[in-house]
Amino acid sequence: MAHYNIQENSPQFGFHYSRAKLQIMGGGFGNGKTTALVVKSLKLCRDYPGSNGLLGRSTYPKLNDTLRKVFLEWCPSHWVKRKPTQDDNTCYLVNGTVINFRYIAQRGKQSESGDTTSNLLSATYDWIGIDQCEDPEITQKDILDLFGRLRGDTPYRPETDNDDETMPDSGPRWLMLTLNPTRNWVYREIIQPYHMFKNRGVFSDKLLIDEQTRLPILDLYEGSTYTNAANLKPDYLRGLETMYKGQMRDRYLLGKWAAYEGLVYDMFDPDKHVLKRDFIQSYFYDCLERDVHIQPIEMYDFGLTSASCYCLGFIDDFGRVIILDGYHKSGFSYTEQPAAIQAIRDKYPMDYDDSAIISDPSIFKKQVVMNHQTGESVKNLLSTGNALRFVPGQNDIVAGIAKVSAYLSGHPDMPHLVTGDKPGPLLYFPEDLHFIEDEISAYYWKKNPQGLKLDEPLDGNDHFMDALKYSLSKRPLPSQIVIPSRKLPPKWTFWHEVEERDRKYM
Repeated sequence: MAHYNIQENSPQFGFHYSRAKLQIMGGGFGNGKTTALVVKSLKLCRDYPGSNGLLGRSTYPKLNDTLRKVFLEWCPSHWVKRKPTQDDNTCYLVNGTVINFRYIAQRGKQSESGDTTSNLLSATYDWIGIDQCEDPEITQKDILDLFGRLRGDTPYRPETDNDDETMPDSGPRWLMLTLNPTRNWVYREIIQPYHMFKNRGVFSDKLLIDEQTRLPILDLYEGSTYTNAANLKPDYLRGLETMYKGQMRDRYLLGKWAAYEGLVYDMFDPDKHVLKRDFIQSYFYDCLERDVHIQPIEMYDFGLTSASCYCLGFIDDFGRVIILDGYHKSGFSYTEQPAAIQAIRDKYPMDYDDSAIISDPSIFKKQVVMNHQTGESVKNLLSTGNALRFVPGQNDIVAGIAKVSAYLSGHPDMPHLVTGDKPGPLLYFPEDLHFIEDEISAYYWKKNPQGLKLDEPLDGNDHFMDALKYSLSKRPLPSQIVIPSRKLPPKWTFWHEVEERDRKYM
């Protein structure tokens, strides 16, 4: 095998020495993801002689033109017993190891139930590597199905001078993935929950963890194009820098997951807008102790078969909106929701006498709800027999998005609630209401057939997005909020001003 030179502490180094069940290498164009996958696979081929491995890509042309080509370039010729052919896209090595080159798309047969079962699942593998798994042809089910085929038990039999006690005794039963930053299912279901854990210590329901150790089963290594600059031609780098600007540069050169063209709220930053629940509750009660006249802010979006969403927050003396609690639940009967709302209210002592739940305007229209055949409005069904008062929010989508964007961007004179940095946002969320971050991260503008953005977001899982727009429609614009300098607390009073402050409460 050709010499593979990697620098210590580089993402390639970390990926090479990862021992996690799921190993992911991400980042910018040309940062060495495919080569890293191939080199690691070759080591497994050598150290688990007789093993059965799979190297895959989304389509046949991509598989043969990139992944298989790189593999054969790096694989020593004297290792190969028989190269892949048109009839059998498999490489057989002299030590008995078999590498199956397979493409993922359209590999299944439709069952009577409508499910597709991939014929990749007819074998048991010792290790699997999938290159560019952000390709749209690869689905979450494909990756889950492949993970279920990692049942190989080929023993670890390295060359004498290469024995490594950190390697599994058999298998190794690893799934290795490479990808560029996207906002598809890979980000939502795998990357984002892992980022929440690593950056803020948040255990999302989606985080892939070992039930015994309660630790993640994956390692993620990310690097920009520049981490592999020594192996790239200077004109290649200059070409990328010329072609890609703004968000596209952030995504394809710098390898930033948060940068994605077409995201409605591209100014949203979890490290800035999402706070630990302990801090939010502490700040809420601190306001009460300081006799701050805080105002409740309530928002609601009704779903019959889709999710209903209610959130409660408060407005502090600087005009900042801080979400406290809420629910996001599908198939939630209107008969049960008033009690759920009241239970949330009871947890936070505020003056609700003059408070109104700013709601989806459609609930004020007469309609049939479930088995209630009177044509009563949802608003009446929700408020009958209780003290809840619902008022309609404005349904101007573009204006609502502009208002939410302004609150996320903040006010030039507003200090951040934790760090004191300016400009600070006017809108904060608790870490454990995962549906908020999930929706914001998947909220895109529609595009016309030419790929140009339209002034209309994609419909879908946007129930909190709608509720938030309704509630802020009753709030002033950030430019209308006056913050007298005498009201600002001295800088030393901000929480945890040492360098680690950003991580303790955010």
